[in-house]
Amino acid sequence: MARECWPEQTYEWPEISLGLILGSGTITSPREIASHNEQQANRERRVRNSKGATRLIQIITTESAHMLWVLRCERVIREKRHTDNEIRSRWRSAINARLTDDKITTATKIKRDKNLTNLIKATWEPLLHKQGEIPENWLEDSEVLVGRRTQTTMRSKCS
Repeated sequence: MARECWPEQTYEWPEISLGLILGSGTITSPREIASHNEQQANRERRVRNSKGATRLIQIITTESAHMLWVLRCERVIREKRHTDNEIRSRWRSAINARLTDDKITTATKIKRDKNLTNLIKATWEPLLHKQGEIPENWLEDSEVLVGRRTQTTMRSKCS
């Protein structure tokens, strides 16, 4: 599911291994896929996008690894069997919780900072754009979620 949601048209998907998961705090930005002209574009935008991609891969890998660990514990300790739909729903909920936390952080007056807002946009916009058009003010819109569609939410390719 993590790979399905990854904005592969913008960034290469890294090779996931146990070492990468254990060292997820030190993951660096996946290489940006860009044309030669785009490579000459504004350096500040590339640095911000690079930080956003780094942050997104860290979020996706750590949330996915944690989800695997929780599901395994539930299966081994409580002998609970999980359906594919339940696993997908729980994964989307975990990713949406992180997105919601970021949106709340940027909306809080105490934390309102242009650099933080730009970082959060650079983190989530590639993933949200992969799912379709997003509203210009998606950070303020409480309905924008990954993997769900209501009247103002977006459809996910992550189902």
